[in-house]
Amino acid sequence: MRFSNKPTPLLIASAVCAVILLLLFLGLLSSVDSTTRWSSGGQASVQHAAGYSASLSSKAEKGDEEVERAGNKTLGFGKVLVIGLKERSDKRDAMVLSSSLTGFEVEFMDAMRGEDVADKAQPPYIHIYVSQACIDLCLPAHNSVIESDLSSVLIMEDDMDWDIRLPSQMRDFAKGVRTISGIPLTAPQASPYGDDWDVLWPGHCGEARTDDALPLLPSDPLYITHNDSTVAPKAHLGWLHLLKDYPDGTRIVHRGVHPVCSFAYGVSRAGAQKLLAILAVQAWWNLAFDLQLAFACQQQLLGLKCVSVEPMLFHHHRAAGAVGRDSDIKSAAAAVGEKEEGSYRGLGGRGNV
Repeated sequence: MRFSNKPTPLLIASAVCAVILLLLFLGLLSSVDSTTRWSSGGQASVQHAAGYSASLSSKAEKGDEEVERAGNKTLGFGKVLVIGLKERSDKRDAMVLSSSLTGFEVEFMDAMRGEDVADKAQPPYIHIYVSQACIDLCLPAHNSVIESDLSSVLIMEDDMDWDIRLPSQMRDFAKGVRTISGIPLTAPQASPYGDDWDVLWPGHCGEARTDDALPLLPSDPLYITHNDSTVAPKAHLGWLHLLKDYPDGTRIVHRGVHPVCSFAYGVSRAGAQKLLAILAVQAWWNLAFDLQLAFACQQQLLGLKCVSVEPMLFHHHRAAGAVGRDSDIKSAAAAVGEKEEGSYRGLGGRGNV
């Protein structure tokens, strides 16, 4: 019996079909990867406060490695500094565990109590201890940007919490910051967020906490992410009034005009210099630190460029156990409407983000 070495038409057809199927599978796999790399699968758009809108694809494009650095071990900053009292080892343990599980690194900076601040060290017109305590918590962190020759630093309170998908959220935030700053996503910059900002404010407790509209200019761009599965339902974000006219799953990056609470914020080298001048050398307001910073952003003092995001990406963690352990500044029970004396939580929780 003889066997022919020539391929039959059936074998040729089968081989061609197998190659086609393989190519289709690889193409589909590549498409899925490029779609999910940066976001939850939604679309992003740029819309001005006056109503102009233009669609942007949320897919990663060639050269987006610049933005990808926002998800690295320091979230795209020179370092991540956590400020808190040295004796609160419980909070430091929680921060180390949470950050390591999320994939970034933190350093700690010791805070001080208001009564330990020398009267002569107070900036002009600051006359209340809580304000000076908050200033003396944060300004040394600002100084570290300059003294250590860093390009930027992310400053966090020691009781923060976040979504486990924070690195990808920060990459999307970087895309928003660059876009509203007019910086191409592929342009080489020292920071993945671009080099045209002073303060980035991803952790706060809201902007425009009344029914008043944010004082944005008609020309202020809004970078809007749609169908973001990492955003809590609007029913649980009622205090974020900028979102009231948008559907569930919307996150907006915009010029920071009045964020409240300094849960987590980034400072560039130029921003640190401006804030030292505004808040330390010549402070004009007898206000808590976060309100002073918000006012400086709103008034754009010394040309201060601030960028915020709603919903925020960082919020307080309320640990299980005695309610009185929450805050080292004021009554934590009063802050969350709970009875402090003898009050305990069975489960911990985080504010909606």
